[in-house]
Amino acid sequence: MELKIKCLQLDLARQKERYDYIKKYFDFAKDCGYNTVMIYLENVVKTEDTQFFLDEQSYTVKEMEEIVNYAHQIGLDVIPYLQNLSYLEKFFKYSQFSHFSEGTGRFGGMSGTACLCKKDEFYPFIDKYIKDVVSVFKYSKYVNMGFDEQFNFAICDECMKRVRQGESKDEMLLEHILHTNELIKSLGKTMLMWDDWFEYSDIVERLPRDIILLSWHYIFMSDEPNGHWTNRIKKDWFAYYDRLGFKYMIAVYAHRASSVYNVDTFVNYAKKHNPYGAITTVWCRNDSFYEGAFPFIAYAGAMWNNRINCEADRIKVFSGLLNGDEDLAKLLLMLNVVEVFPNFDPLNYCGNDTIMLSYYRHTLGYFTKQIKMRAAKLSGLAKDIITDIYDYMFEIYLNMRLCKLSEKIFDNYDGKKTDLPLFVGEVEEIARGYEEIRNNGRALWKKYREGIKSRENSFEQKFDTRAEKLSKIIKGLKENRRKGVLFINYTGAEFYYTVNNIIKVKYKDGDEEEIFNGALKPFESLFETTGTIGVRVAFEDKEIEYVKFAAYGEGAFCLQNLRYYAKGEKYTAYEVKVTKGKVQNAEKILYDDSRFAVFGYDDGKAHFNDIGLSREIHEVEIKFKRL
Repeated sequence: MELKIKCLQLDLARQKERYDYIKKYFDFAKDCGYNTVMIYLENVVKTEDTQFFLDEQSYTVKEMEEIVNYAHQIGLDVIPYLQNLSYLEKFFKYSQFSHFSEGTGRFGGMSGTACLCKKDEFYPFIDKYIKDVVSVFKYSKYVNMGFDEQFNFAICDECMKRVRQGESKDEMLLEHILHTNELIKSLGKTMLMWDDWFEYSDIVERLPRDIILLSWHYIFMSDEPNGHWTNRIKKDWFAYYDRLGFKYMIAVYAHRASSVYNVDTFVNYAKKHNPYGAITTVWCRNDSFYEGAFPFIAYAGAMWNNRINCEADRIKVFSGLLNGDEDLAKLLLMLNVVEVFPNFDPLNYCGNDTIMLSYYRHTLGYFTKQIKMRAAKLSGLAKDIITDIYDYMFEIYLNMRLCKLSEKIFDNYDGKKTDLPLFVGEVEEIARGYEEIRNNGRALWKKYREGIKSRENSFEQKFDTRAEKLSKIIKGLKENRRKGVLFINYTGAEFYYTVNNIIKVKYKDGDEEEIFNGALKPFESLFETTGTIGVRVAFEDKEIEYVKFAAYGEGAFCLQNLRYYAKGEKYTAYEVKVTKGKVQNAEKILYDDSRFAVFGYDDGKAHFNDIGLSREIHEVEIKFKRL
C-alpha cells in the first residue's frame, strides 16, 4: 500500500503525560517511520474560556504549543483530535457545561453526549473552543472530529419528541456533521471522522467528499469487516468508499501485549483497496502504559512503509526493541492475546469453560513464566517493554484463573459434597499476582510519570477494588454454603453487545427472589464467539416453583434452555409462557438442544431511532419437573 498519512496516536484525554515523555514518544514515532501523530484531546487544552479546568488534567495553550512545535521540528505533522458530540463527559463534569448533556444516558448517570436541542447555546461555546484549540495546531491541514459511538444521541425528552413528530435522527446527525465540516473548512483545514456509526445512520452518500473517513476495526478480520454494533453489519466498506470517491484511512489498535493479528488481518483486507493513510491508535493508558505496545507500534510503522515482507522482517522489528533477543521476539510474535475479563462473583456466577479458553489459559500460564524469566535478563527500555507486556498477559491469566475458579465452585454445588475452603489458597495466590502487577506498575509510573497523577486515581483504584473483591470471595469460600444451580444455555452473543438480563426464582416454600441482574455474556472479548454458550447462576438450595427470565437492551437475546439443580436433584423445563414484551418461539426453551427463543428486537436501526425499545422488558415464566 502507498499511504500518504502514516499516523501514530497519543491519548492525552485519558491520561496526562510529561513533556519529556511526549517528546520521546514523538522521537519513537519518527524512528518507526511515521510522518504524523494524532493527539486525542477532548478537553485537555485550557483555553481563555476554560481556565477553571484542573491543572492536573490539562495543558495550557503555551504547553500545547511547545508540544506541537517540537513535533514540527523533527518533521512530524500533528493532528488534533477533538469531540463535539459524544465523549464530552469530561466537559460536563464541570458545572458550567453540565446542562449541555443529553441528561441521563442509556446506562444511567450523566450522558457524555451533547444535546443538540440546545445547539443555539452549545455551538457558540464548542465552536469557539474548537477554533481556539485548532489554532495551536498551526502546521497541520487536518482535524479529527470523531463522531464515533453515538449511543446516546438524541435521547432527551425534547429530542425524542422531535423524532416522534417525524424528524429523523439521520437528518439531525447529518446536519451536525455538515455544520462541523463547515467550521473546520473555515479554519483552512480538512475534517477527519470515524465511520463506525454509518452502521446505524445511513448518511455516507450525502457527505461531502472532502471529508476523510477513518475506519477502526480492532479485532481479527477475515474477508471483510465484521461490523461493530447491533446486527454486526458485514460490508465491503472500502469498495463502497472507493466507488463514492472518498479518501479513507485504516485504524488498528496498538495492543498492550503487542499481538499483531489485528494489523496483519486488517492490512490483508485494506491492500485490496486504496486507503489514503493508516493510524495506529493507542487508547486509555490512565491505569497502564504505552511501553508494552511499542513493538506493535514499530511493527505497524514498518507495515505502513512496506517493510514487512517475510518472517525475518517481523522478527527484526521486535528484536530491535528487545536488545536484539530474537528468541524473545519469536515468542511474542507467536502469541495472539485477547482480553478476558475477571469473574469477581465466582460464588454466584459461572461462565462455562471451553476448549479454547482451556488452551488459552494453559498457554498464557506457560508464556508468562517464560517472559518473566527473560525480563530479568533485560535492561533499559527493553526491560520496561517486557515488564508491561508481562503485566498485561499475567493479568489476563489471573482473570482466567478466576473464571475457572467459578467452575470449580459450581461443580462443588452440584457434586456429592461442598468443600469450598479448599480454594482459599488459590484466591490468595491470585491476589498476590494482582499485587505483583501493581508493584511493577508503580515502578513504571515512577520512571515515566513522576509528578503526574493517574486520572481520577484509576491506577490504584483498579487494584484496590480487586483486592476488596478478592477478600469477599475468600470470606464466602470459608462459609462453605451449598447452593442450588440454574443452568442457562444461550446463543449468538459476543462480549460487546448491550443486552441485559434479569432472573428471578420463586421457591416452593417462599417468596420470589431476584438472583441475577446484569449481562450474560462471554468473559473473552471476541466477536467470533458463537454457538452455544453456557453459564450457571447460584440460588438458595431449594426446590423452585418457577423461574422468570427477562432480557432488555439494544438487540435481541437468544435463549436456548434452562435446567436447575437443588437438594440433590436435577430439574428440566416443561412449561413456558410469555409474561412481558416480545418473545418469539418461547416454546423452544423446552427443548434440550440448540433451538432458541428470541427476546426483544434485533434491529439496530430501530434501537438507534428509539432508545425506549432498549428499556422494554421481555420476559418468560418457566416451570420445571424432576429429570
